[in-house]
Amino acid sequence: MPSVDVEEVKSRVNIVELIGRYITLKPSGQRFKGRCPFHPDDTPSLLVSPDKGLWHCFGCHAGGDAIGFLMKIERLSFPEALSRLARELGIEIRTAGGEGRAKLLQANEQAVQYFARELRRPSGKKARDYLLGRGLEEKVWERYKLGYAPEGWDGLLRTLGQVGVDTLRDLGLVVAGERGYYDRFRDRVMFTIGDDQGRPVAFAGRSFAGDPKYVNIPNTSLFTKGTLLYGLDLARDAIRSAGRAVLVEGYTDVISLQTAGIGEAVGSMGTALTDAQARLIARHADQVVIAYDRDAAGEASALRGLVILRAAGLRVAVAVLPPDEDPDSLVRGQGADAAREVLARALPFHRFFVEAIASRHDVATVEGKEQVLVEAKTFWPEIRSVPLQHELARELAALLSLREEEVWGYLRGEARVAVPNEERPRIGPEEIFLHFLVAGKLPERVLGDLDLAEFRPEHRPIVAKWVELWHGGERPTASRLASELPPDSVQVLTQVALLDLPFSNEAQAIADAETRFLHLPRLNRRLDEARRRLVEAETAGDADEVQRLNAALQALCQERLRLMRRR
Repeated sequence: MPSVDVEEVKSRVNIVELIGRYITLKPSGQRFKGRCPFHPDDTPSLLVSPDKGLWHCFGCHAGGDAIGFLMKIERLSFPEALSRLARELGIEIRTAGGEGRAKLLQANEQAVQYFARELRRPSGKKARDYLLGRGLEEKVWERYKLGYAPEGWDGLLRTLGQVGVDTLRDLGLVVAGERGYYDRFRDRVMFTIGDDQGRPVAFAGRSFAGDPKYVNIPNTSLFTKGTLLYGLDLARDAIRSAGRAVLVEGYTDVISLQTAGIGEAVGSMGTALTDAQARLIARHADQVVIAYDRDAAGEASALRGLVILRAAGLRVAVAVLPPDEDPDSLVRGQGADAAREVLARALPFHRFFVEAIASRHDVATVEGKEQVLVEAKTFWPEIRSVPLQHELARELAALLSLREEEVWGYLRGEARVAVPNEERPRIGPEEIFLHFLVAGKLPERVLGDLDLAEFRPEHRPIVAKWVELWHGGERPTASRLASELPPDSVQVLTQVALLDLPFSNEAQAIADAETRFLHLPRLNRRLDEARRRLVEAETAGDADEVQRLNAALQALCQERLRLMRRR
């Protein structure tokens, strides 16, 4: 759908009234609270902010905007949820049907050709070197429609200008800023995302260094996040022949596996798996093997993806990759046979599920056992197979040294365990700083000095997107960011955006956040470096350097003391 329609719907919908159709909401200051419908919620943990147009559950960490809530609770696609809300609000949604859709596909095809040409030009050398360094030769570029988006702000806009800026905007290829339109993709290796017929419907761009590693097209008339699988158009025959799909995360994972002869590989494109993607796999196979890297496979979002796949009627197994390997690096480093061996040793769903939850808690303690049960219970309502429920209860009972009927009773809600410290959102200097960034309250001098490396990985996509839109002339809101970010980043966004920070002096709180998150850590790193160099100078017997570094250390310590006094 055109982005202007999305923003109009989001600005006019009453998010409290919408969510209040499904759960009871009660006022809590300027916000509203209710029991989350997406997990067993003994105490109200879902917060709704009418002024920001966002909701977040501080229990299961789901969150998003009004459209996202309707998608999740009614299991709708993005266009379906948007159209339903638009009809209720009396907003006419422009759709791309018939000739309109053909025009958009043709424009995307022109973008594919543009990126391909740029890849082969002198300015595309580093992109070619990157691809060749990953073992992706020129014949692969053509098969997977790879390309390069050059540096500069308007290369694509000028080259495809005859298509029309409105069309390019609706396809997500250009972004509107206060100073005009600019290319969404700049200095990135480009991956083309095709529909089930291989027609180009979206793009993703990978950076050469820094974060965010990937920039993705937002929801458009041709593309809805979480409804497609990368490489499926090339994998369909192989999936039917093998009787299974191999699900990986990234674009290069898919390309490497398919090129190595494991043609049934498809990609979830780095975001949490959705019901629509699970149903898509189920149309082509009755078995799926997950092959994420070891850390990603055990995350809660990945475990929820396993449950979604099971709910779609698929037999699920998880391939446990060697440490520090993903499917792409495994194929490149050890060959296709090593990848096939890892896939052949995939663990059944129930064993991996229990082991993954247990790995995050100390099951030798009472508190650790309680936390395992609490986490397992959050997934329980979505596990509909009774034999699988019994198998999971049996595995958990053996792990926790409990009777199976006790575990079964708790998971079914017939018993309770006492958890000493209910999980609360972490609120440290970084969360407070990010809260003010998303609210658009940080001063200009701070915005121009941000370094993504100073943020935790889960926060970097939010910061990168905020800064990108800001450089384009916008002062983005949290609601605007929610339209641009993938679902897993939206959940993090809503959590920091809806933090309850009751400061009596907001200006002082912003200054404190700047000091605690930026200036003090940077100064501490300079102190550590000066101390390290001082030790080296003393070891080398360099008296002049020792004297200079001692003076520098004293000055840094005085500067740190001044910062501490300002807090």
